[in-house]
Amino acid sequence: MVKAPRAGEAKTRLAPAVSFEEAAALAARFARDALAHAREVARDVIVAYTPSDGRALLAELLTGPIIWREQEGADLGARLEAIAAHAAALLYSPLLIMGTDSPTLPTSFTIMARDALAAGQADIALGPTEDGGYYLVGLRHPVPGLFQNIEWSTPRAFQQTAANAARLNLRLLTLPPWYDIDTPQDLARFQQEQVGSGWDEG
Repeated sequence: MVKAPRAGEAKTRLAPAVSFEEAAALAARFARDALAHAREVARDVIVAYTPSDGRALLAELLTGPIIWREQEGADLGARLEAIAAHAAALLYSPLLIMGTDSPTLPTSFTIMARDALAAGQADIALGPTEDGGYYLVGLRHPVPGLFQNIEWSTPRAFQQTAANAARLNLRLLTLPPWYDIDTPQDLARFQQEQVGSGWDEG
């Protein structure tokens, strides 16, 4: 799931540490990294994009075989349900849904979710972020109601989703925690970790 990286619309919470143009450039790089990550784990990748006119910009950044799908729904929960239903209609299983805010996420975490779901060891996998959200949701199949009554973009989102999973009698695999890059503090941490890695030259 990705938002078109337009200046003033993408990663705006990184200001004033960086300009809107720099934030958009970071968002574009994060999107490319997320696609590369997904291709290490899955045979096929669906890019669920927003806004509705954002595909052209994203298509300049994200190349290779891609299934494009506009995000649908009034909130994040509805959008997650919609993309899960679309992927299942294409006969994909398990389903791994990720954003683009965790460019340093270890591939091993995503593989852990994929393999546990594929083996029937769990019904849902959630990767918690340090701010209370999650960087990944994995499903064997769509689950109506799983993403309802969630306070998105709050420290309660992960726990509320986990509570919904328990209420629906789903076996939950909780992945190791990781962090998103949403704030100037997150960006400073990321930049410190990337010193000498060559990331900013790629």
